[in-house]
Amino acid sequence: MPQVYTYYYPDRPPEIRREPLNGKGEVWVRGAYTPPENPSPLNVRVGESGVKIWMVIQWLKLSDNDPDFLLRRYGDVVSEEDVHNAIWFYEKHRAAMDQRIQEEMQPA
Repeated sequence: MPQVYTYYYPDRPPEIRREPLNGKGEVWVRGAYTPPENPSPLNVRVGESGVKIWMVIQWLKLSDNDPDFLLRRYGDVVSEEDVHNAIWFYEKHRAAMDQRIQEEMQPA
């Protein structure tokens, strides 16, 4: 059954679509774009697997900021296009994502 997703692109306003998830190579979040409540930058995802962007950026940081190394480790989860789109979105929301990544890196 189709659901509502908001897709983000570098040079266009957010686009709302009602469809089954097909996020490969796109930045998206479940639900319609209704700022400021939705979306939190921490809930925006990329790719068909729906990995949160802050997690892709954390993987990238753990891969010495080498996208090729990241893809060798996680290429079954994200594509090269997904990584580039995650970086684009991260640049717009760096502070919130860096804080979340820092919290994840704290010892339990």
